[in-house]
Formats: sequence, structure tokens, C-alpha cells
Amino acid sequence: MKEIEKLFSGINHVITGKFDSELEIILGYARVSSREQAINSHALEQQIQRLKHAGAYLVIVDVQTGKKDNRPGLIKLMQLVKDDQIAEVIITRLDRLGQSVPLIRKNILVFQDSGINLRILDQLIDLKTAQGMFMINLLASLAEMEVDQLSERVKHGKQHRRNQHAACECVPFGYKGEKQRYQLDQTPFLCLLLERPNNYADLYHEEDINKLPGTRIAQLARDCIDIFFKTKGVSRACSEICHKYGIQHTHSKKNGNDKIFHWSPQGLRRWLTNPVLCGHTVYNKRIKTSTGQRKNVDPKDWQIIYDTHPNDRLISDEEATEINNVLEFNSSRCGAFLYNYDSSKPDGYGEFAYQRGLVYCAECNCKCITKTHGYKIRYHYYACRYASQGCSNRKGTRKDAIERALISNLLQQSVALQARTLQTNSPSPELPIKSSKLTKLEARLAKLEEITDFDPELEALKQKTLREIQEEINPFSTNAIDTKTVEEIIQAGNNLFIWYNLTHDDKVAIYPRLVEKITVRNGDVESIILNTSL
Repeated sequence: MKEIEKLFSGINHVITGKFDSELEIILGYARVSSREQAINSHALEQQIQRLKHAGAYLVIVDVQTGKKDNRPGLIKLMQLVKDDQIAEVIITRLDRLGQSVPLIRKNILVFQDSGINLRILDQLIDLKTAQGMFMINLLASLAEMEVDQLSERVKHGKQHRRNQHAACECVPFGYKGEKQRYQLDQTPFLCLLLERPNNYADLYHEEDINKLPGTRIAQLARDCIDIFFKTKGVSRACSEICHKYGIQHTHSKKNGNDKIFHWSPQGLRRWLTNPVLCGHTVYNKRIKTSTGQRKNVDPKDWQIIYDTHPNDRLISDEEATEINNVLEFNSSRCGAFLYNYDSSKPDGYGEFAYQRGLVYCAECNCKCITKTHGYKIRYHYYACRYASQGCSNRKGTRKDAIERALISNLLQQSVALQARTLQTNSPSPELPIKSSKLTKLEARLAKLEEITDFDPELEALKQKTLREIQEEINPFSTNAIDTKTVEEIIQAGNNLFIWYNLTHDDKVAIYPRLVEKITVRNGDVESIILNTSL
């Protein structure tokens, strides 16, 4: 018995009877396509019971599609057949071995070469006769045709759902499908110990889950988005989420659908860029290859139906733009440690973090690498990575010198843009129209100023309103930048004070949008190429 257990270690199997060392081993093989099918329809349990009654001492189990030939249980079974370690194999139907004619024929050939009998309960087939082999080939062809017809029906069903602009069956975390539309999932999901009420013991037998305190799935999804904005990176966001909610490592492949909350950096990145979170419905995100594997489709080839659930958005258009900018910035730069982002500081990024990936050697056109020099007074500079391997550009260029040259260039471009605007417009241009938000803020401040009584809370509200007005007026505020073109941003920076008073985080948000490439040679900036037609 111990030898049998050792032989099948690491393989999903069920022992259905007692073994006798003098008897030949009869194995059964059961397969279902999905775990849901095994649990909900009891299909796996029924197969095991039938194989047991047919005389199988042990049943090898696979929960995988029949199109794949890399199933662990099937591989082990065919190896035992090749090694002639068993006497007979029992299956319920021929398609348990596979759902394609080449795969079934390959496995049948192994049985024929080894001389081990294969018994199929539903078709009463014997491999030892010519009639049995004919039936095998016929049934294999029918099984393949049935799979192809099923694929066609599924394909037509999906196309019908697309024509109806219906929600996909697999909904992203934070949502649920309701009447073929995406809705925010308000199901209570978890409760932190810090938020546990004092009378939690009285709620132990409460049947109505909505009366219990806790965080709902939609709230949890929004908190994950806020954590990403705070940390400015998917890996750091995953670490922060795991620390906040006490998440441990799991092998689960789904988030929320199986009631297990977890994130991986790659999964969080895909989730944040899902158009469903912005109120849209998206199709054709993945396709099946000729080998049956799924392949991600380029986002530009997605089929997006806009504004299908505008009242159930998790992310605004401005936030979606900011997410893409952060992801693009991080993906085009080497690891996070190089720009030293720290979410606990007011300026999370390093002083010259925005320059990474923008500086090139003017001689060999390769990206420059960052270096540090000095003992007591340290300074940072860029140098050609091939300076010691044949490139003649051997002198580094300091980062502060690059910044000064960049600001000078942007100021010149701003003056040129303003001059062009004055030439094309009328001599007396109209004053810019105030935004509705700015008008409301100014009206609110005017009403607050009319109150003469001193109140600390009132003064705090005045200061907050003033800050909001300054942000709205500031041409480089986050909200203003997202709605402006590159030319408009450059034109707004018409004095040195604006550029030199940008925070490190503002530089990361602004400069990569404006600059395409900076070339350096022998300690000087040779050219600055902007993302504009100027």
C-alpha cells in the first residue's frame, strides 16, 4: 500500500478499494473541465463512483480542459501504461482522454504498443479488435466535431452579447453583473479589527449581513486606487495594500470572485487600466491562439463601448489619465530605487527623477546612465554608457545643468508661442473666461469674508478655500495640466518663477509630457526635442 501511495504522490487521485500485491492494478481516469463543474454538477463524483463499480482500485483525477495534453494526471497515467506497471485502464467516455482526434489517437497508440487494455464504459469498446479501433476513430471525430460546434455556439452567444452592449461574464474586482450591466458591488466583504464595534459580540448571530459593519467591495476597490495614487507604483501599492489589510501569499488566480482578496503587481496594473472602471464596456481584450492558449490583445485593438454605466464609475477621466502617465513613467525608467520615491514625504520623487529616460548621448544616440561624484559635496550627472567602449563623448553632464538648460529652452518656447498668438489674434484679446469651479470658490470665499465673528473652524475653511482657488488659478495644477495640450502648458510657463518653484512631484508630472529627448555632449546640453510641432 505504501508503494502505491509513493507511486502516485503529487498526483490528484482517489483510492476506491484495497490493494493486493498479488493482483494486477486496474486504474480509472476521471476528468472534468472546470472546478465549478466538479462541485456544482457532481460530475466528478459520478465518474469516480462509476469507475469504482467497474473495478478500478484507484482513480486518477484531472480538473482541466480536454484540449490540453499537459494534464498532470494524464501524463502520469500514460507513463504507467508505457512502463507496463498496470493491467487495465477504465474511463467513462472516450473524450475523457482528449477532445481532438490527434490527441486521442496518440494516446490510443500508446495502449496498443504496450498491450494494456483500455475499457470505455459508455461505448463498450475493446481495443483488441478491428471493429473497436474503427469505433475509436469514429467517436474521436464525433467528439472533435462536438467541441467545434460548442465553440461556434459560444462564439455566436458572445457576439449577441456584444451587440446588446452587455457586461462580460468575467467582471473586474469592485463590480458585479446585474441585468447585463456593470454595477458597483456593494456587498460587505471584510472588516478590519480596528473598525470592530464595541458590541461586536451582540452581532455574532445577526443574519442580515447588511447590518454588520465592514468595508464593501466597491469601497475596497476605491481604496486600492487611492493607495496607488499615494504610492505612485503598482509594486509599492501591492505592498501597502498587503500591509494595511494583512494579506498573505495565496495561489488564488481570481480577486474577489472566490472571496479571496489579494493583488499581484501585474494584476493590479491590468485592473487599473481596465476601461470598465471608467464607466465603459470593453470587448476583445484577449483572444485564443491556434494552440488553445489565451493571448492579451493590444489595448489599441480593444472594442470599447463608451459610457455604458456612467453612474457606477470607480475612476474619473482625469484619474485615468494620471494612472496612465504614472505607469508609463515607471515602465520607461529603471527600478523605483533610482528615483527614490517615498510616499511618506511631501515630495515623493527625487530631485531629478523626471530626467530618467530622457537624456541621450549626442554622439552614439544611446541612453545615458546616472552617476554620482564627490565625497563631501556630492553632485549627480549623466554619462554615456559606452564612454569606455569606443564612444568619444567621455565627459559627463551635471543634472542641475540639464535642468537649467531645459527651463531656459521652455521659457524661449513660451515667449515664441505668446508672440505667435498675438500675431494671429486681435490686438485686444478677450480676458480668459473663468471656470465654473473658480467662480463658485470665489463666491464661497466672499460669503465667508462677510462673517465677522472669529471661529477657528471658519478660519480653517477660509484657508482651505483660498488654497483651492490658488490651485485652480495655477496653470500647473494637476487638474489644469490634464486638460491642457503641450503647447498650452509651455505657453503658461512664461516666467522663470513658475518653472523653478515646481515641486519634484510636479516635475515628474509635467516634464515627461513636454520633453521627448535631451542630448548631451562633453558636459553640455546639445539639443532639447519637445513633444510639440514648434
